[in-house]
Order: sequence, then C-alpha cells, then structure tokens
Amino acid sequence: MRRLLEMFFDAYLAERDLDRVLSMVSGCILSVGTGVHEVARNREELRRLMEREFQEISEPFSYQISDYTEAAFGEDLKSAFCRVETSLGSGEHGGPAFETRLTAVARKEEDGRWKLISLHMSAPSREQEGEEFFPLKYGRRSAGRPIGERTERKLIQMMSTMLPGGIMGVYLEEGFPLYVINDTMLRYLGYTYEELVQETGEEMIRIIVPEDRERVEKTIRESLESAGEYETQYRVIRKDGTSMWILDKGNEVLTEDGRKALISVMLDISETVGIQEQLRREAQEDGLTGILNRKGALCSIEKALAGSGDGTLLLMDIDNFKKVNDTYGHMAGDRVLVMLAEILQKNMRKGDVVARLGGDEFLAYLTGCSIREIASKRVESIEEQFRKAAEPYSLANLTVSTGIAVRKDESTFEELYREADRALYQVKNGKKGGYAFGEKEPPVPGGND
Repeated sequence: MRRLLEMFFDAYLAERDLDRVLSMVSGCILSVGTGVHEVARNREELRRLMEREFQEISEPFSYQISDYTEAAFGEDLKSAFCRVETSLGSGEHGGPAFETRLTAVARKEEDGRWKLISLHMSAPSREQEGEEFFPLKYGRRSAGRPIGERTERKLIQMMSTMLPGGIMGVYLEEGFPLYVINDTMLRYLGYTYEELVQETGEEMIRIIVPEDRERVEKTIRESLESAGEYETQYRVIRKDGTSMWILDKGNEVLTEDGRKALISVMLDISETVGIQEQLRREAQEDGLTGILNRKGALCSIEKALAGSGDGTLLLMDIDNFKKVNDTYGHMAGDRVLVMLAEILQKNMRKGDVVARLGGDEFLAYLTGCSIREIASKRVESIEEQFRKAAEPYSLANLTVSTGIAVRKDESTFEELYREADRALYQVKNGKKGGYAFGEKEPPVPGGND
C-alpha cells in the first residue's frame, strides 16, 4: 500500500504525469482534496480536476510521507493514513512546505493489481471549536457560528456514502439491539429501515446465520474484553433468504445515555470467500471425477482420525485399466474412472471419505467402522456393481482389487496406508479382482475366478 502511494505521488507531484496517475486509480475512485471544489466521484472527474491543476501549476512538487500506518480488510482491501508534506520545487530550493493528512483505500483488482478507490486529503487543525463535530474554520465574511444540525447531518451523510462498506452499531446487550445503521448496510441486507426493524425486532443477532451466531458473539465479546476492538468474518441473511459473507471490524463505544455499544464497518467479502473456496476445492478435488484428490483425502481422514477412534481404510486399484485405453481409447478410460468414483460415492455414508489418488488408484475411508464383516460386504458390493457397469468394455476384463486396513488403537493414516497397500499388493500378485485385509490371511478371490 505504501509503495502504491509513493508511486502515485511520484507521478502526481514530482513528474506531473496525468496518465500514470490515472493508471493507479480505480474507475470508481472517490477523491476529496483540501479545496472546496476538489471533489471527484470517478476517474473522469479526477482527470478533469488534475488537468486544470496541471495547467495552472506545471512545476513539480517535492513531498515527504510521515506517520504512515495501514490496515488490511481481508486480502483484497487496504486502508492507510499518513501525513504528506509538500513544497513547490525540489531539493534545497523548494518553496514553503504545506502539510496535509491523507486517508486512502486501495483494492486488488481482478488482474491482481492494486488500485486506489478512495483518497481524502485534509489540512490539520490544532483547534476544535467548542462542541463541533467537524473542526472547521469560517470565512471572515461569515457570522462565525458553528454549523447547524442540518448541515452537520448532511456532512455526515456525505462522508458515510463515501465509505467502502456498511456501518452498523449495536448495544452490547442480549440480542445486540440496534443502535445505528447506514443506508449502505441496509442495501447489503436488502431491507428498508422499517422492514429490518419489523423483521428482527431490532435484535441484530437475528441477521447472522444461526450456525455462526455463537462463534461471532464469543469472538466479539472476548476481543472487546481484551483489546476494546474486534475483527471477524461471518455470514448474514439477506431479506431474500440468501446469505452473504462480511468482514466485520469494530470498536467499543459509550453512547450518550451511558450504554455500552460497538460501532463497526462491514465489508461484503462474498466474492473473495467464494474465490477462496473455489481455490480450496480445486486444490483438494480431482478435476476428472469431482471427488477428493490425495491432498483432500489426507486432510479429511486426519480430521476423521482426530474425531473418532474407529475406521477402515480401503485402497482400490482397477485391474487391466491399461487395456481400456489401448482398446477403447483414453476417453473410454476417463469414463471408467468416473464410473468407479460414482459407485464409491453411492456406497459410502455421509462422513466417509472417497478419493482418487491418481491414475486408476482410489481410496475410501469408512469413518467409525471397524467391523470386518461390514467392510467385506461393502467391498463386495462395489466390486459387483463395477463389474456390471464395466460390461461395455468386456475386452479389457475390468475388475477391482482392494486392500483393507482396520484401525487399531491409535494408528496413524500413514500406518493404515502401509497396511492397506501391503494387502493390495498381495491381491494384485494373486488372481486380482478380490480383496484382502492387512494381515497374514489369504486374499478373498474376486471376479477372476
């Protein structure tokens, strides 16, 4: 983020290169400068502002960034605050210095490049007038009175619409009663204010997906207790019943009536979470069959081993698979692999693991099952279904060989795998088309008898 800002100011102040400046900002850039009319609501308006500025002052500026700090909102959004001291000219001959404060927000675009989506520069003031919400200086011809409530509300409204997310405040009481909410958050949820109040009874815990509520409440309360602020991700329920992922970052405040509350900024990260989930699936799923690959199988079985003491591992290999490719072609070979994957899925329960390890090797893990008779019947059913399904490829004489390992004590996945692999080797070196347990027992003959 800092490097992006340095490149921006190099182009803007030192080089006065408009095209390079615009290449670093998003098309939906929101820019507010220190001047009354220095407001741009998109890249084209920013271009026009800068063109006028460059025509009036073409000389370069020198600048220095200090007091820099930044914060990340997920992987695709960052904000930064810093002080920028500028002076006309460069080096020792620069003119009088002018100090401004900058708040900036950048977003990672689809092409992977970071671009600025919000810029707000202000001149610092060492004074704040009485009870004013905004530290403003008044013109000499004005009455010099603080701005009224109507103007203050308008300014707050303008600022809130420029934030890159929704704003919501809730009381730190049972059900998280609503304290405040902005229009952006209402648009996220798809409600009008009146509809939200009627639907939730102003208990904001009810907009959180039920499965996430306990975790979210625990995270918020523990984080506020230890640090006075929190950051968490969870799903909320829209008016139409769909859910969306949000990044929620907030701080504890004390309201005017002395009640504890929290104010938070919420960003829609559904797209980011969706991409992450897609990448996770692609990393752990077999592209051809749609079942888990080796990495996904290992991850799932490790979880199963940690949660249950019993289980049975099946290692399977398609006999004579090369003949399918040689005789019927590789597309037929792919169909056979998909066929076995579907048969395995149909014969497994929820919580069992099915995976393709590569080539014509498959794996299944029967979570919580250590009864040999059940494992035997499961394997025999799979073998029979596969033989029938493989009849169109009769010239290849396809069968399935299986090695079985029943978990004993606290056996690891590696130990189960070695045991099942030895049993599979025993079958493959026999008559094939059968199964064997990972013990010194003869394999059970299969379809090649």
